[in-house]
Order: sequence, then structure tokens, then C-alpha cells
Amino acid sequence: MPEPLVVQLAKQLRDAYNSYLADQPQTLGLFTDDVVYRDPRFPAFRGKEALKGYLKQLAGENQALQVKWEFVTIIAEGQQAAVEWVVKTALDVGGKRFEFPGAAFFKMREGKISSYCGYWDTGILQQLSTE
Repeated sequence: MPEPLVVQLAKQLRDAYNSYLADQPQTLGLFTDDVVYRDPRFPAFRGKEALKGYLKQLAGENQALQVKWEFVTIIAEGQQAAVEWVVKTALDVGGKRFEFPGAAFFKMREGKISSYCGYWDTGILQQLSTE
């Protein structure tokens, strides 16, 4: 059975993040013009123009932390997908690799991501500033 398009889009986004290409035009092209993108650290980004600045920041963060996103579980139904993920970094915090789990929910419309909603414990980032 072929992989649902919404799962393919989620994996393409993950691969762009892992290659530090979040700020590239091909990454922005994965989203609808009226996309709503939610990162728990910020208010929702509405539309590609708002998302563009965030993706530039994210590319820098991912590269600085040497982030790699790994998908643990993907559940897809129709135009939606839920992804359980783990972010792993090359950073050492307290003698252990800095990593954290989270989840993301994707909605697709007309072959593009129309909604992304990420969930993770933003307090985990405090470990970076206290170490």
C-alpha cells in the first residue's frame, strides 16, 4: 500500500529540518498560502509570509544545536497525520545527549500542509541555559 501523501509531506518537512534547509524555498513550498503553523513557544504563524521568518530562525536553531528529528510513530487518516517524534542533538547536558520527545499534528489540503501543530515541553530548553 502506498504511503499517504500527508505522511510523505511530514517526512519531507522532517528531512528539510534535519538538513538545516527549513528556510529554503522548497521547504516553504510544502505549505499552503494560508497555512497555520503552531510552535508552543510562539503565537501561531498564519500564512507563508509569517512562516518564512520563523523557518529562517528554526534553520539557525537546528544547525546550532545539530538537531536531528526522528519519527517514532506516524498515524495517518485521510488528510491528517499524527507524529510522535524525538529530537536528538549533539549537545552534552550533564553527561547525557540533549534530546526530548514531542508530537505534531499535520493537516493537508490540495497536496500541501495547511496546518501544523507541535507539542513539546518548552521548559526542557531551560536545561540549556542552566548548564
